[in-house]
Amino acid sequence: MVKNKGGQSRRFIKNSIIFLIGSTLSKVVTFFLLPLYTKYIPPDAFGYYDLSITYSTVATSLLFFDIWITTMRYMYDEDNIKWRHKVVASGYSIFTASSLLMLLAYVILSYAIEIKYIFLIFGYAISLNLHNMFTYPARGFGRNLEFAISGILNTLVNVLSNIVLIIWLNVDFSALYISAIIGNIAQSLYLEMKIGIVRNIGIKKLDFSLVKKMLIYTLPLSINSVAYWLLTGFNKIIINNVLTAEYNGYYAIGHKFGYAITLVTSCFTFAWQDLSFSRSADDESNGKYYSKACRLYMLFLGLGIVVMMPGFNVIFPLFVDESYAIAKTTIPLFLITATISAYSNFIGNIFYALKDTKTLFISMIVSCLVNLGLCYPFILLWGLNGANLSIIISFIINIAIRSVILNKKIRFSLDIKLLLLIVLGILMTLAVYYRGNSILNIIWFVIVVALSAFILRDYIKTILLGFFKRKKDMPR
Repeated sequence: MVKNKGGQSRRFIKNSIIFLIGSTLSKVVTFFLLPLYTKYIPPDAFGYYDLSITYSTVATSLLFFDIWITTMRYMYDEDNIKWRHKVVASGYSIFTASSLLMLLAYVILSYAIEIKYIFLIFGYAISLNLHNMFTYPARGFGRNLEFAISGILNTLVNVLSNIVLIIWLNVDFSALYISAIIGNIAQSLYLEMKIGIVRNIGIKKLDFSLVKKMLIYTLPLSINSVAYWLLTGFNKIIINNVLTAEYNGYYAIGHKFGYAITLVTSCFTFAWQDLSFSRSADDESNGKYYSKACRLYMLFLGLGIVVMMPGFNVIFPLFVDESYAIAKTTIPLFLITATISAYSNFIGNIFYALKDTKTLFISMIVSCLVNLGLCYPFILLWGLNGANLSIIISFIINIAIRSVILNKKIRFSLDIKLLLLIVLGILMTLAVYYRGNSILNIIWFVIVVALSAFILRDYIKTILLGFFKRKKDMPR
């Protein structure tokens, strides 16, 4: 039993590092495109682009049901290649039907309403969904290294395309759609060449009873995803109507800094999905296991936010054109929003593992209703920060509901003392960010980095030893 736990730990560590290199570090490169975006693309244009992506996201949620997550989850039900190909075939049958429905919707919309770059928006949505239908099955097949390499390829293609289109060819913000489409297609083609996800799909592998079973499982996820959009993206529509598209541009740039938390935590989330999905839903030790994992994740998130906040205060003028200066005031709450959202998603993966999508649906509906009630008055009162404050309160309620239900199901528990310490650290960091100058923020940054290294010294040692030793015991 001990050996099994050690194997799981090494598996988590190995996959976390692979995902860090492939999914996280590769996307960090796009962060360095902020000077390009803010210099060549005016705030109102960037606001339009960001809002169009938001609309595409909700359309995708309604039509595709997050079928890629369901596909990956069902691939873990049996440990044989034939079963996994059968699951992928079933997932792609739903994906194909959804793609045709989306194409029809966009054609009708193009005739009914004049929308700038509507077919580029459609191309972006389809390419992103196709990318998901390659990357999630790739992880389901255990091909994490290929997944990581494909992520690097996607980023490089995206970055180079943006540079060529925006700087050399003087293309407007439509370059953002085009570059993303090319990058997503490049990643999908690479995974197909390496793994053969599509070419191994045959009509004989299609099991209509399995398709029905997966569809029933994934339908609540569609509503859940729409609710998630209402919780995280609807505020952009209110900002656009109350404060104009220009402020949506400021909001979008502030979100890029908040996204840094997502970049750092996504590698842990991917590895966590791999580990939790392969764990039995009936294991009696689930409560203790998941509680410990969430406690560690909370610690990483808390330390991450107090390190990033003063760091971003200092580097903001170096990365963002002065025309977007307003965005600097939004960064702290964006980081808090991203942190709470990441923790909510981390807990949400436990429900995926337990195949309990009903709780995900209920908790998301309640929290999105709270956001719908708060966002308009909060934006009127506090502008862009009001939008984030509304989301933060809603996610706190979301986490509380999920924690209470998990406690009843598997005796899951939150570490309240750790949570209070993290809140205290964030409040102190907020005071330094808003009240202190650059020198004070640098000093605080050095202090919290040193403190974080001290707190995590045992974990860092474990990670290094686990990665470089006993490789023969690691799953291939």
